[in-house]
Amino acid sequence: MTIDEHFDSEKLVEVAVTHNEVEANIIKSLLEAAGIDCLLVTQTPHNVYPVNVNGLGEFKIKVLDHSAEMAKTVIHEYQNSDMTEGDPTE
Repeated sequence: MTIDEHFDSEKLVEVAVTHNEVEANIIKSLLEAAGIDCLLVTQTPHNVYPVNVNGLGEFKIKVLDHSAEMAKTVIHEYQNSDMTEGDPTE
């Protein structure tokens, strides 16, 4: 069953907010790879240039209520990962 089929029967929960579309898509991909259905919600129109003015564009990642805790765990692990692991300059 997809998130669209659950939409009417289960509450969506916001698990992350970012002002960076690239980061929002990374988080979305990580959640989907973990088997968590999610939605990326924004009121910012898509643009050829991935820039927002003064951080006004918000990207919200929402999941079904029953998946919220697992999604927060995945996001927390991503945000606290060592991004320099394997850096050849070390």
